Amino acid sequence: MRDVLARLLAFVSVVRLGWRVTYYEGISLTSSLTEAGEADAVAVLTAYFSPLSGKDTGFTGGVWDTFDPSGTRAASGNTFTSDDLLACSFLSAPIHPRSAIELVDSQRRRFEVLLEQVGPDLDFVTLASTDVEPFTSVRTLYRALIALPFVGETRATKLLARKRPRLVPIVDSVIKQAVFGGANSQWRPLHAALTAQESLLWNRLLHLRQASGLSECVTPLRIFDVLAWMDGSGNTRRVLEGQSILREAPSQED
Repeated sequence: MRDVLARLLAFVSVVRLGWRVTYYEGISLTSSLTEAGEADAVAVLTAYFSPLSGKDTGFTGGVWDTFDPSGTRAASGNTFTSDDLLACSFLSAPIHPRSAIELVDSQRRRFEVLLEQVGPDLDFVTLASTDVEPFTSVRTLYRALIALPFVGETRATKLLARKRPRLVPIVDSVIKQAVFGGANSQWRPLHAALTAQESLLWNRLLHLRQASGLSECVTPLRIFDVLAWMDGSGNTRRVLEGQSILREAPSQED
């Protein structure tokens, strides 16, 4: 019943004209995520995922989706690896050594079991709800991660997204404020928004990925994450104006 009500609220509260959707229940789309911002979105995605060059150019986050120096990512879907931990630093969320030891050594098997319970990766929009399996197992794993030293919402969701990139949306302080207005509930309203109107917003993310020439390794959730973060951090404007990008200092809290 709660899921049905959430979907109804999401539908009736959408302000739209064709693809001009800017607001869903609990979510405000940033400029690059709207239809009017499509050209800017393509330019921003192209810049974000461009190959790194020089000492201080480009976005290390653009490497995050495909980073696999050990060549073991496909075979380690249920194991947090050193590659996963290092990749988090590309998104300004380095994993503290104490948590790293827990994940790859002392509690390795515990987290493998939790990942196994989540099951294989699948698209977020195929879920009936974020309140049923397999997402209840995602929430269980999330709670286990935030219990580790120096791991909060941001690091936990980035670790989850490394293992299940199609299934788990990333949430950090910039996106939380820019998209969710600082609210503590993100996954449920995001799922309602992405599945509303025959998955209109989800299909828009797929369109932006194709228009930007990105591979399927970059999931629709990641397109949403990048554009929301770039807009919320002020980097969209700076990219479009040819200015130096703003770099976020690693958070000590999340």
